[in-house]
Amino acid sequence: MKAFVFYIFLRFYRLFLRINVVEEYPIKSINSPIIYAFWHESILFLPFVYLGNNLSVLISTHKDGRLASDVIKYFKMGTIGGSVNRNPKKAFLEMLKLIKNQACDIGITPDGPRGPRRKAKLGVLELAYFSGHPIVPIAFEPKSAWRLNSWDRFAIPKPFSSVTFIYKKPIYVKTKEEIKSKVAELESKLNNEEY
Repeated sequence: MKAFVFYIFLRFYRLFLRINVVEEYPIKSINSPIIYAFWHESILFLPFVYLGNNLSVLISTHKDGRLASDVIKYFKMGTIGGSVNRNPKKAFLEMLKLIKNQACDIGITPDGPRGPRRKAKLGVLELAYFSGHPIVPIAFEPKSAWRLNSWDRFAIPKPFSSVTFIYKKPIYVKTKEEIKSKVAELESKLNNEEY
């Protein structure tokens, strides 16, 4: 019940925002499943800007994560329970199976679920390498937002403000050596910086 109320609230609140989607690269031209990466602080309105039709999001299994998972399901999206701290191997194998066998897009917050803020962990890059599919970073730029006093400074865009989600150029990880070397590129794109 709590998740449904939160879902209805998000649907209502979205009416008071100007949400813009910018594609630096034509996403529809990528003829394969995609691994979408976005900072933890920006997850609130991502269901409204997803450009595909089959997405599962990696969500932590702690209390807040379970609520988020229940809300996401109302958006007709799947979830994968796990994080770097809880069932990491199981979650990784489930993501790999979904993207390779079911052509499912995957959503990951590389700095989640506990931070440090805007510091990408290697998991998303490892998934790109082992699956052979690209990462598309989604940068997030709210014009005006409240920030929670949490590790990620979670953003709540203010009513009647504009929020821009920028789909950056894909990142391909073709060798094991590139897993660590591409962390800076991923972070730069998620921060909407030139790289």
